[in-house]
Amino acid sequence: MAGDREDRIGAQGKGTLYIVGTPLGNLQDLSPRAAEVLRRADLIAAEDTRRVTKLLAHLGFDKPTTSFHSYSSTAKLGHLMERIERGDSIAMVSDAGMPCLSDPGAELVAAAWDAGARVVPVPGPCAAVAALAVSGLPAGRFLFAGYPPRARGERRRFLGRLVSHPWPTVLYEAPGRVAGLLEDLVLVAGADRFVVIGRELTKLHEEVLRGPAGEIAKQWDAARARGEVTVVVGPGGEEPSKGVPDPKAVAEWLAREGLALGRVAAALVQLCGLDRRRAYELARAASQSLGGRP
Repeated sequence: MAGDREDRIGAQGKGTLYIVGTPLGNLQDLSPRAAEVLRRADLIAAEDTRRVTKLLAHLGFDKPTTSFHSYSSTAKLGHLMERIERGDSIAMVSDAGMPCLSDPGAELVAAAWDAGARVVPVPGPCAAVAALAVSGLPAGRFLFAGYPPRARGERRRFLGRLVSHPWPTVLYEAPGRVAGLLEDLVLVAGADRFVVIGRELTKLHEEVLRGPAGEIAKQWDAARARGEVTVVVGPGGEEPSKGVPDPKAVAEWLAREGLALGRVAAALVQLCGLDRRRAYELARAASQSLGGRP
């Protein structure tokens, strides 16, 4: 339980900002200390007040709440800092997991530090760590890369810079974009790259898919996925990639999509930086492997 240490006031009578980790889905994962901090706080700043209201109802008490998210105005930040300046304690929570990790909150944390207030982490669940732990991959080192870009070209370049690191990479993604992410991963790193996808972690319908990216892409069913998905990409080589997709994989994929030889070659020049002669060689080989004309 939270003790007297939780009630100490920051320098010059300023209040305290608590960064509180909340459950990913299973409400039993909230720590006793986190529950006590929420109970004692003067105000709870939440990414979504509806979610924190359900959590408080589960705990059996009510508290004043206010929204604070990535679209909050400067005025809202100023209001929260006014409360801290006069000695109030504010507990900041995100929709799930630890605030500030691909979630809003860093701006408020920095402002609290600059004002001389106490800033106290109250650790809790984290989707990235949960997925990594269940992946079975060595996790002495790992890279957390957050959400990939939405645009396909940018996402491929993003993945290209990551997939050759010699440690696992953890990504967050919305269910509707996972199929595109896996498709681009196959293009950039090959169908055999090991991946783990955590869906509905800690919830009733929790599912973990493990295996080669090409196989997981076939198994993925976006229609049944909800909320946030966590993807762990297995380690690559020893040197960071320059963000260039594998030309052979690109040629084979485009050929399977039915593109004409010239369009496949043009894509290889644009995406992979090949000269036109080499691009046509790979395009022709890909076509022949699918039974096309030489």
